[in-house]
Amino acid sequence: MQVSSLHPLMTDLARQVGGERVRVFDLVGEGGNPHRYEPRPADLKQMQASVLVLAGGKHLEPYLDRLKSTLSGVTIVEVGRTIPSLTVGKDAVYTCCPSHGAGTLDPHWWHGIDNTRRAARVVAQAFAEKDPDGKDYYMGNAAGYGQRLETLKKWAKSELGKVPRGQRKLVTAHNAFGYFAKEFGFEVIAVAGLTKEQNTTPQEQAKTIESVKQSGVRAVFPELGAGSKSLEAIAAATGTRVGTPLIADGNGTGSDAGFEAMIRHNVNAITRALAAP
Repeated sequence: MQVSSLHPLMTDLARQVGGERVRVFDLVGEGGNPHRYEPRPADLKQMQASVLVLAGGKHLEPYLDRLKSTLSGVTIVEVGRTIPSLTVGKDAVYTCCPSHGAGTLDPHWWHGIDNTRRAARVVAQAFAEKDPDGKDYYMGNAAGYGQRLETLKKWAKSELGKVPRGQRKLVTAHNAFGYFAKEFGFEVIAVAGLTKEQNTTPQEQAKTIESVKQSGVRAVFPELGAGSKSLEAIAAATGTRVGTPLIADGNGTGSDAGFEAMIRHNVNAITRALAAP
């Protein structure tokens, strides 16, 4: 069975669940940013030849309505659609991109390990509907993957438990970690001017610096693959340090590619920076 994916982490999910019965085409590509992806003619041809197209959902892909009207006979599955949503805080000073402002659905559901366990079952069911003979295989793979993720969550909680409660605050360059923060008891500190999609005023920058100072955090975190000059300036102005870049959209490469590797990378980066004396 041939499947196309519009998100690196949906690609990983499809491979975990589909195993040898599914051929997965990763249209965004390893290290690619799903926020900035737009289907190309060759991608449309690939999707049209697929049985299923997997998307993150929750309005992450603004082109989905156009895609649904273009593709005929191809099922598009928004993997995150049935996963409980968070909204971008109404007091958030910054956003991940223009379409995900305050009060909108936060599309970054994959930062919750429990959410990804649930998503594996969603993908397994979608595959089984197209390939009934493989139902037990897909469901078994999803269950096995879920057990691995349960072990991963226990490890993450143990590592993050090394961070003092007063330091469990994330100042990041991408407003993407709400689901992670909820699952592991962190607070997201919203700051401005850290992504190239934004144009910020000096007043907003001053508010950012004051927000970081008041938080008392030891480190601020850039986003992997994005510029860090603004964050470095904020760190210098607040006496904090710049931590290891976090992976926000599953766009890690090499040993950091895929969901499990993303979680390990981020947990290690956060723990190193915030648990240090």
